[in-house]
Amino acid sequence: MTYQLSAFRRFPSAFAIVAASALAFTGLVASTSPAYANSGDYRCAGLADQAGNAAEKASGSDQQNAKRFVATGKKLCEAGNERAAAKQFRSALKIAGVAELETDSQMAAR
Repeated sequence: MTYQLSAFRRFPSAFAIVAASALAFTGLVASTSPAYANSGDYRCAGLADQAGNAAEKASGSDQQNAKRFVATGKKLCEAGNERAAAKQFRSALKIAGVAELETDSQMAAR
């Protein structure tokens, strides 16, 4: 008497279908990622540079406070928290008395 293991015979083909579907989905997600994700987020690139330059040009205790906000913002960028980092950079700009330079693409990143 032999046992039919029909469910096990279908397993390789079912596994291949699931694996192919997962691979196709991964390719779809990778190809549709936002453009700013590849070029770096404005908040951790352009805004960080603006805040750093403004902090250098500030005077006295304003310079120390602005540099502290910039340093905190950079650490938040390293941790992947761009929104909180942008708040820190904007605070540094405000302390330094400098207005943020904005373009359409930067407004979209907000």
